[in-house]
Formats: sequence, C-alpha cells, structure tokens
Amino acid sequence: MALRRSRRGPRGAAERVAGLMVMLPWLVERKRVKLSDMAKQFKLSEAELVDDIMMASVCGVPPYSPDALIDVFVDEDEVVAEVPLMFSRPLQLNSAEVFALTVMGKAALRLPGADKNGPLATALKKLRPLLPSDDGVVVVDLKPVAYLEELRNAVTPGAHLLITYFTPASAARSERTIIPRSVFERGGHWYVSADDDKSGELREFRIDRIEKLSVTGDFTAPDATTKRVADGSLWFDNADLHVTLRVDPSARWVVESYPYMSRQVNADGSTLVTMAVGSEHWLARLLLRAGDGVQVQDPVAMQDLGKRTAARMLKRYI
Repeated sequence: MALRRSRRGPRGAAERVAGLMVMLPWLVERKRVKLSDMAKQFKLSEAELVDDIMMASVCGVPPYSPDALIDVFVDEDEVVAEVPLMFSRPLQLNSAEVFALTVMGKAALRLPGADKNGPLATALKKLRPLLPSDDGVVVVDLKPVAYLEELRNAVTPGAHLLITYFTPASAARSERTIIPRSVFERGGHWYVSADDDKSGELREFRIDRIEKLSVTGDFTAPDATTKRVADGSLWFDNADLHVTLRVDPSARWVVESYPYMSRQVNADGSTLVTMAVGSEHWLARLLLRAGDGVQVQDPVAMQDLGKRTAARMLKRYI
C-alpha cells in the first residue's frame, strides 16, 4: 500500500514521544484499528504514524527482551497492539524514586505561579504514605525571588518602575526607569524584559540583580499587537512585513511553531493567520518547507512567492 507523506516541518523527538503517550493507551484499548482511521484520529499522515509505531515497537523496560518491549505493529492496513507486561502490571516505585518524585514535586509547588491545590499537590498527598516516615522527612526551601511578583503585576497596566540595578561586569549600580513588558525564566534565573529609559531600548534585566524597586505612578499601556516568544523576546521587533497565510491542516506546524498577530479557523479546517516576518527571504524558505500546505493571501504581490522560489531553486540543479 502506498503511503502518502505529509509535507510539513520535521517533528521533534519530544513531540513524537508525547503523541505516543496518548496513542498507545488508546490503541491498547481497541486492540486493532485501521491505519487510515488511526492516522485521521491523531491528525497524522499514514507515513508519520507508521514511523511512530516503528519507534514504539523498539521501546520497553529493562532487560529489553521481546516480552519487555511494546507489542505494537502494522499488519497490512491495520495497526495491532497486544497488551504488554508494562501495561498490565501496576506501577511500582522504590523508596529512592518516591523520594526523588516528592522532592521535585515540592520544589515545583514552591515556584512562582504554581497551583498549590492543583493535580501536582494531589499527587504528592498520595505519595506521602509511601515515604519512610512522616511528611517532615522532605523539606524543600526555595529562596523567594525579590520583586518577582511586583514585576509580574506591573506588566498588564504598563507601570513605570524606578529600579536600582547592579551590573557585575562593571561592579556598578545604576538608577533607571523601566516599563515591564514580560517576565520569564531562563537557565534557572528570572528576567524582566522592559523598556529602559536609560538606553531608550527594550532590555532584559536579571531580577535578582534589582536591589531597589518603586512605582513612579506613571503608566504606559502595552502594545496589544506586540508578540513575544517563550523567553520574553520580541518576534521580529519592528518588522515592516505583515503577511496573511492560509494554512491547511497538513501544515498546522506553522501555526504551532511561530507567533502570530491574529488567527481564524475556517470551516474546512484551514487556518487564516496574520504574522509579522523579518524578510521576504525568510517567508520564501517557510513556503518551501510547507509546500502546498500554505498559501499567501496578502499581500497580493507575494501570492506566487513560493512558486517563484521553487523555480529558482530548480534552475540550480538543471
């Protein structure tokens, strides 16, 4: 049977493993499913699904003998799963694993913004009786980050803050007024991305180096169109080129991977996305990767950018 390969960006290992964690219990419950039906259920091409099943079939638990591997395979046009031992036996943790999970869980609950009464807290309560003694055996004490909550609360109203900031490289302290735009964690440290009056630019400040902080009473509302990525940085700051793309379901990775200014899901499953891009060259590369899955709607002058780029690339090999 010929399998259609989906034209989309490469999926990372983390994405594939996360998908398998959902697919395998679903498949084990049904035992045997048509390949096409399962691919449709999880929005994958049949080729992608076969690749994931092949990867799952060589996974298991020590000693990785045949009876300890996930028993899943493709039989003609069907996906078949037998219940492996790891799914039929209850999960058992040794004392070291219980201790490690408890410590990590308690540390996570102490992080700013953690839900103290959420699912993690409930799981820790279930682990408590498995500890060798009372709950006091594990104490997690994380040093609070000064001014973290104040900075977070200042982002939405666009509050002006007067700070004293220490710079280790020059061993100097400076006073400056900042307007916090986002607060984020990176590499074990908390940062604030803020408009800085001293430099006139958007700068990142490590929060643990802020020695003093006070509110000036002035406010500047945040720009609603500004898009920031996970680390707090701007996406193509001051980009002049805005494009509207029609993204088919086969290329949904475009919507999932890149920040956008607006999004509208159409009745046929496609998505209309408006995004800021850094250059025509970057957009052309994106269109090549996405193939027929993405079409430029606006500006009109770029509607054939993908075809023109593909033609230029083809000439190099003729």
